[in-house]
Amino acid sequence: MPPVVALVGAEHEENLSLRYLAASVERAGFRAELVPFNDDAHGAEVAARVRALDPVVVGVSVPFQLRARQLLGVAADLRALGYAGHVCVGGHFATFEYANLLRDFPALDSIVRHEGEDTFREVCEAVRDGRAPGPLPGLVVRGPDGPQIGPDRLLPRLDDLAPPDRRGRPHDVLGVPTAPIVGSRGCYADCSFCCIFAYAENAKGPRYRRRSPADIVREMKSERTNRGVRLFVFHDDNFFLPYLPKNVERYREMADLMRAEGLDDVGLVVKCRPNDVDPDLFRQLKRMGVIRAYVGIETNSSEGIVSLNRRITSEDNRRALRVLDELDVYCTFNVLIFDPEATLDGVTANLDFMEEMADRPSNFCRAEVYAGTPLRHALASQGRLQGDYFAWGYQMRAPRVELLFRIASTAFAARNFKSDGVHNLNMGIRFDNEVLRFFYPGAWDPGWHARLLELSRDVSRHTVGRMRAALAFVRSVDPADGEAAKAFTLELARDVARADLAFVARVKSLRREMEARVAACGGPLSFRRRDVQAPPWAAETGRLGTSVGRELSTELLPQPQHH
Repeated sequence: MPPVVALVGAEHEENLSLRYLAASVERAGFRAELVPFNDDAHGAEVAARVRALDPVVVGVSVPFQLRARQLLGVAADLRALGYAGHVCVGGHFATFEYANLLRDFPALDSIVRHEGEDTFREVCEAVRDGRAPGPLPGLVVRGPDGPQIGPDRLLPRLDDLAPPDRRGRPHDVLGVPTAPIVGSRGCYADCSFCCIFAYAENAKGPRYRRRSPADIVREMKSERTNRGVRLFVFHDDNFFLPYLPKNVERYREMADLMRAEGLDDVGLVVKCRPNDVDPDLFRQLKRMGVIRAYVGIETNSSEGIVSLNRRITSEDNRRALRVLDELDVYCTFNVLIFDPEATLDGVTANLDFMEEMADRPSNFCRAEVYAGTPLRHALASQGRLQGDYFAWGYQMRAPRVELLFRIASTAFAARNFKSDGVHNLNMGIRFDNEVLRFFYPGAWDPGWHARLLELSRDVSRHTVGRMRAALAFVRSVDPADGEAAKAFTLELARDVARADLAFVARVKSLRREMEARVAACGGPLSFRRRDVQAPPWAAETGRLGTSVGRELSTELLPQPQHH
């Protein structure tokens, strides 16, 4: 029997980080076992399951500060159960905080820095063969005088990696088999808050690497053949290069390869920056099956664009959403209303933008501080960094903006950040609407679509309206008047909660109707090719499709980590 390697991490659907590692160690002769850890309350059960596997190595994925303590707690639980094997941790968080983690978590043996397919495989091989695993290239181990850091490891060519392990049934959206996929790693931009930029910049190799179109299409073809996948969600942090001719060339080649492999009836989901959105490029992508684009707006305030190092303009933001609207490509966005240098006028500018773009589901939050980012270093150098390495924070420079943030983060907590909060439900049902339109054209009609647009407008305008009320309050109140702030926050939270009950009821009603429409088409196996002729009544009631915005449900696409 091959030796077992246990891989622990969140896996609500398919965690490609774990699954690329699984493919790498299985190629080397190990048996990889995926052990999902999705609920913090189940840490002891996860540890017991790992212990029962008796693995030679346990790998724990800790991508961000969020849930880091719970994930790292699995190692301590394993030791308490008598596990004496090797425990290795990796991910963005561990890459930067390796010294703190080795100091504070004695159950850990080693930490993989940056991408782990090669390093983690070599750790497993060393342990299997009875050799000390470090310090290998890309690895940090314990030494007599502190962490021993191995030499930098050159990042691999993405086409050389083993395709991710695809065990199990794919997730489905309205009965359509759906799978995540990546065509690149890293990002060409250098936003100050972005953990992806920090992670790639700190590694040895190009900051942004892309797979060849041929390699991507091979994986898509395999997924279509072996698991029936028809909807591919690209988890690339950026789907594009900052050079339009190269993008056009790349996706023309990919379109030709997809057509040659019979992949002309699949749907695609992508992410992009505003400056990536070009009419001809997205017209081509729409012909390839793109049904949704997440646009990284992040901010539309002048100070936010500068302090977050966005390297775009307010007009770039508007132009991108306008182009997607004209092409009838659903899009959605997130706005970092709050950042260290935010002003009340900047908040107003972002609220104005959200209201202007109310047809498109959006959300708002604060620019958070992640390990290794320029934002973290800037705040530390200014003496403004608060908290510890598990949860860095800060206060905004303007006291009234800080007060507004505290009011908003309390009153909108459920609406903004719960997986079943109204903003996520709005995004999710709008995504489902596009799946319905693309794969079940006979079940979709413009009147139905108009009702979903109305829902999005109502949600966005209610959010903006209540935020404007909070903005007016903080402009007029004495910031030191804690009782007045508490009373206002409580009333605002009640107002938002009452509205959320009504919005949730509307979403549930619309979803039941959507499921009935799918069932009337014959169920999940009856979805059509996207070149199917529209039903006769469509021409009479209006063209198929109006301006849409659109976001992926939180089940399909994790919320941006800078939330």
